[in-house]
Amino acid sequence: MENLLEKINYYNNIIIKKGIEKEKTFEVIKGKLPIIISAPHCVQQTRNNMIKNEEGETGAIAQIVSEKTNCYAIFKTYNNNDDANFDIENNPYKEALIKLTKDNKIKLLIDLHGAEYSHDFDIDIGTDEGKNIQQNQILIQEMKQSFIDNGIKNVKIDDTFKATSMHTICKFISSQTQIPCIQLEINGKYRYIKNLDGTEKFINGLIDFINKIKEKI
Repeated sequence: MENLLEKINYYNNIIIKKGIEKEKTFEVIKGKLPIIISAPHCVQQTRNNMIKNEEGETGAIAQIVSEKTNCYAIFKTYNNNDDANFDIENNPYKEALIKLTKDNKIKLLIDLHGAEYSHDFDIDIGTDEGKNIQQNQILIQEMKQSFIDNGIKNVKIDDTFKATSMHTICKFISSQTQIPCIQLEINGKYRYIKNLDGTEKFINGLIDFINKIKEKI
């Protein structure tokens, strides 16, 4: 991939610039492919009156994958004292996702999150035991294999972060729209800017997955 460091810095700066402008709390990129990549924690968020740190590079990754596949993307731009992956009622991010999904006939949501290095997985694919993907296990097997093919071996399914709660974007959007929703928890070694080789493997794996299944969904 051409100068990944420059791309990540470029897209991270877009998030910073939009956050300074504060015209909106999140940004949407429209595409032609009916798949949407979500990054709700690429800036700080507030949960139960506590500030939580941003999940580094998830917003940049969402934008890069959107650029490379022509899929949709949505990502937070500043913390307006909410947490889109926790608040259920009156959450603008979740409401925008529902509208985007219905208005544009979106067929698949992939929600990106960042896990710490200490977790015993490279990627944890959360589906609530298949409920959030309408038991379409082929999707998950294709995704897992795409990551493995790109050098990410320790890919687990519903291991630690299962997306079982209605608080989560995947459970909530799946229940409201009946489209498959996949939550991805990405270990720091496959997303942080200082781990470019790992980050590139993750991005390429996700792009390969999208290209494999875009005609099947």
